[in-house]
Amino acid sequence: MSEQLGYLASQFNFLAFLQILFVAVLFHAVLTLIRNTQADIVLRGAVVIFVLVIVVGRAFDLTLINWLLENALPSIILVVAVIFAPELRRLLERVGRTGGMFANPFSSAEDTATRDMVAAVSGAAGALSRRSWGGLMVLERSGGLDEFVDTGTRVDAAISEDLLMAIFYPNSELHDGAVIILGNVILAAGCVLPISEAVEPERHLGTRHRAGLGITDETDAIAVIVSEETGSISLAMNGRLRRGLTADELRRRLQAIFRHGVRGPSIQGLPAWLTRR
Repeated sequence: MSEQLGYLASQFNFLAFLQILFVAVLFHAVLTLIRNTQADIVLRGAVVIFVLVIVVGRAFDLTLINWLLENALPSIILVVAVIFAPELRRLLERVGRTGGMFANPFSSAEDTATRDMVAAVSGAAGALSRRSWGGLMVLERSGGLDEFVDTGTRVDAAISEDLLMAIFYPNSELHDGAVIILGNVILAAGCVLPISEAVEPERHLGTRHRAGLGITDETDAIAVIVSEETGSISLAMNGRLRRGLTADELRRRLQAIFRHGVRGPSIQGLPAWLTRR
């Protein structure tokens, strides 16, 4: 062991340090991009199984398993690439979309987009509440929601209160689904979200509220729900629901969340993608 450590120390130089740094940054970027998507759940499961196979193979000296690990690694990588094909496509799409931020890194476009989004969402929530129209708006944060965007109708339009009202008009074909918003852009409408099962029967929550809780339980997104029955405005975050808000209270809460980047708890010392439930 000491000889191996000495050999590694003798080979370590500035170029090796740069290579290690590059690989670390690359891994961090990939994990950040897939965080809070279905891909990170599959990845964590694959990592756990792979580690267990290595430990069992080494501990019990299983020749066949050890041989497969040493000689079949390219095939394993190919299989992983096939399994993760949809996620890899979404990953490349997200990289392409984020490339635009390098055009003017010192601009205040993000702040302007956030202000436009908060104003439109809170205004639409208030208008929906007054009319007792149901609505479900999901605000994407650091975690990607591409798999949920794909379940709806692509919009890719600048956000506005009028457009949100048109989508949630009771006779609209898209009014029953969720609208997914990223910055000041409506990505898609009529989206299908996971339904939360961790709801007490006595709370009598409808499908919209359970969907809002479900998406915020699985991701770091924010959900704004307007009840069709009562016109009540609710805000879902981290799998918790705050009900009975006014449009002004909603606006202030959204401003605070996006200004300070409020996030859910994670286990100290571990990356957030590894501590998701």
